[in-house]
Amino acid sequence: MVLAKEDSLVYGFKLSSVGSGKITPADTVHVPSGMDLAMKLHYLRGVYFFSSEAAEGLSVLKIKETIFVWLIEHWRVLGRFRRSESSGRPFVKCNDCGARFIEAQSDKTLEEWLGMDSSIHKLLASNQIIGPELFFSPPVLFQWTRFKCGGVSIGLSWSHILGDAMAASEYFFNGLSRTMTGKEPSPYPETSKPNIHQLKHPSPLALKKVDSVGDHWITPNNHKMETFSLVLTPTQLNSLELKLLGQNPNPAEEIPTFELICGVIWQCVAKMRQGSEPKLVTICTKGTKPAVAECGNNQIISTVEAADVADMDPKSLAAMLAKRESYEETQIGELVESENGASDYIVYGANLTFVNWEDSDFYGFEAEGHKPVCVNYSIQGVGDEGAVLVQPGPNGEGRLVNLIFPEKEVVGLKAELRKNDLMLEINN
Repeated sequence: MVLAKEDSLVYGFKLSSVGSGKITPADTVHVPSGMDLAMKLHYLRGVYFFSSEAAEGLSVLKIKETIFVWLIEHWRVLGRFRRSESSGRPFVKCNDCGARFIEAQSDKTLEEWLGMDSSIHKLLASNQIIGPELFFSPPVLFQWTRFKCGGVSIGLSWSHILGDAMAASEYFFNGLSRTMTGKEPSPYPETSKPNIHQLKHPSPLALKKVDSVGDHWITPNNHKMETFSLVLTPTQLNSLELKLLGQNPNPAEEIPTFELICGVIWQCVAKMRQGSEPKLVTICTKGTKPAVAECGNNQIISTVEAADVADMDPKSLAAMLAKRESYEETQIGELVESENGASDYIVYGANLTFVNWEDSDFYGFEAEGHKPVCVNYSIQGVGDEGAVLVQPGPNGEGRLVNLIFPEKEVVGLKAELRKNDLMLEINN
């Protein structure tokens, strides 16, 4: 449900479905891997903003025609989830039910939308989740919104069980762009085969078991979660590096931008929580396999632990994040496979979680030769410990940082971010 003040920003909703240009053979199923099932309570919400010039090639008819062709090779996203009668393990029955397509409009201009806090972008992508009736719940939804100025946004709602942000953006959404230019849809990449076996590694620290949610796949939070954003310009990032690393840093001590940003925010969260600081954090980064080679949840998941975080030098925290050596995606997949998907887990927000989408090709989609002027990805279903999502900024410059925390912590966290002298600009 949207807040009252947001009710009039987007209106005129029309709902339809888009199927494939080819019938999927009967009894075709897709069985998610253990790593996929570990992510089933999380959802990716991506919003792509296009100028009026680009919008000329993004009519509803054009997009639907493209989806119709693209889905010939990508029938898995058209199905609906079921459970095995013998084990209860979820699988996709590929029955060509279709992807949901939503049309809407706004009386705001594109410029006005981009001038507001990016957390408001949630209105431009469906927040529908899987369940409580699995057979009625589409795992993929599109939302096309026309702005007053003639620009448009396309929102992608993607069930994380299908794949990570790279699969959703680089492979799936950018693939629509290639199909729009007349190229044949590329075959669906291979996915990891489920392999149920005994555990070979210790239990992963990045994974948290939650109370059973049955067929209503959403994270059971103890607190209402809120999203706010930071837009860091290239100038601000240079100032951040200068502040933490100095004028002429030793090449051996260089720390990437992602870790510098997260080191500062980690300390801010520790100060805000006063006595219950997050000592263990999770880092999610892009996997080594390209999305075009394997479509699924291939992100690398690591954990880092520190003591006295509130009193540490942010540079030291950033260095610890950069030197992380604990990789847990294998253990996560093993644990969920060992239970045959019977339990429910979360990754984002199980610990304070830092997500690195810096190198994701969010701006790879083109329409009429124009790339999106802004792309914003967020996550629905983050646990109570919170998450920080770092991605390319508007026009691919700087960084857009989405912070998802319990509502009661947001004011305090913003205050800590303002108090530091690293020129981190808060968008209210």
